[in-house]
Amino acid sequence: MKKVAIFVEGMTEQEFAVQFITALADSSRLHIVLGNQWRGKIQITGTSPEGSVDLYVLIVDCANDVQVKTQIVDQYPSLVAAGYTDIIGLRDVYPCKHTDIPKIQKYLALGLPNGLVSPQMHLAVMEIESWFLGETTHFARIHNDLTVPFIVSKGFDIDKLPCDSWEHPAKVLDDIYQLVGARYATNGRKTRRRVLRTTKALSMENLYITVRQQTPALDGFISSVEDALF
Repeated sequence: MKKVAIFVEGMTEQEFAVQFITALADSSRLHIVLGNQWRGKIQITGTSPEGSVDLYVLIVDCANDVQVKTQIVDQYPSLVAAGYTDIIGLRDVYPCKHTDIPKIQKYLALGLPNGLVSPQMHLAVMEIESWFLGETTHFARIHNDLTVPFIVSKGFDIDKLPCDSWEHPAKVLDDIYQLVGARYATNGRKTRRRVLRTTKALSMENLYITVRQQTPALDGFISSVEDALF
């Protein structure tokens, strides 16, 4: 059995990872367990798998961008002892700028454990919502009027601008949803209900086949997940 631990920045990344991995892997062979970081400790929720499984995936919401690396370093000895074969980290860049990416990447690589398992660290440039902006087919599933031509006509050129070029993708996503009276976040605050509405509207197939080819950060994350699972 392969055991994979994925540490992500927040609730949005956790929900996306659950749905992406569920779509990517054969559900009959997969068991997902969720974790949440609270005051430096990881609280695990979920049940033990019934019968044998081939893929056991722990997805931890670290509730903070810095905590992604911190928790990987802190939990590394127990993860390796428990038989985890791969450890993956994912965090956003925002509120930092594009120009800060090399500095963040250097920080993420510095001091990572160098043992039986080599953690793989990834940045969602600038936020994971940039990948949602790139998956343009999902908008019409949020509302029938949110067609790409309509969105572009309102000043959001999601058709031509690279999705990872937006400075604050979550705000752009919210601004687009507001064109039809919907919301993604209110004053920067997201609810699980709204996040689930968006992640369930995403075409994981389109993200896997098309969007990853246009988005190096997404391609890197998917490649690590593929290597870990298969």
